[in-house]
Amino acid sequence: MTMEYVEFVSRGYTLRGMFHPCFDNKSASPAVILCHGFTGHKIEAHFLFVTIAKYLQSKGIAVLRFDFAGSGESDGEFSDVTISGEVDDASAALDYLIGRNDVDSGRIGLAGLSLGGGVAALLAERRKDDVQALALLSAVASPARIISFIRTGKFETQLANWGYLDFGGLKVSRKFLQDAEHHDPAGAVAQFPKPVLIVHGDEDSTVPLSEARTFQQARRQSPASTQVEIIKGATHTYSTLEHTETVCRLLGEFFTTHL
Repeated sequence: MTMEYVEFVSRGYTLRGMFHPCFDNKSASPAVILCHGFTGHKIEAHFLFVTIAKYLQSKGIAVLRFDFAGSGESDGEFSDVTISGEVDDASAALDYLIGRNDVDSGRIGLAGLSLGGGVAALLAERRKDDVQALALLSAVASPARIISFIRTGKFETQLANWGYLDFGGLKVSRKFLQDAEHHDPAGAVAQFPKPVLIVHGDEDSTVPLSEARTFQQARRQSPASTQVEIIKGATHTYSTLEHTETVCRLLGEFFTTHL
């Protein structure tokens, strides 16, 4: 399958990504933006985003997967990453797709993994007129709750002494933690008036299954347009062939139906 290297600008940073076009369509095609997780990138673990992109492309849906500023191959430093900044970056990605002649600007969806799911939720609510469907994969519903563990033990000591955390060899700044407390992806999903797919593994040890239930509860006023899929035995990144295939199928069915 063909793909195209792309660049666009957000907040003064050059962001880099890969666009998977659909050549089967004579007219402009629907498209989906993939938002990677915290410390992740446009390929993701075991090439998950590449696999998803190729699968959706085979179903007639174009895909843009890109690196947020400070991550992967995009400009910027990871120590400057905040959720607010990533929402702005995802908004720039949306503008980029809208500007392409081979993309139908009225048929664009978002999908996000982990914290990228929280980012996608926040963007969907912000730009509800431009986003037609939202898929949440192992997504963070309450960033403040998920990062609460950082406030204890060695991480709290690092914050006090250095002003940042050594998180797997990456600097996580105090401003990231402070900014995260002001975001409510679950509340954003409650305000998003269009279809939402919630996917989570029941063996996710990174983002607990309770986050999916929080999203589901937030959608209680829109049950008819909300699909919840709990994958038995699946980990945070769906790290078996069977679970990856299930995620691809669910995304393909969801976006084919709603875009």
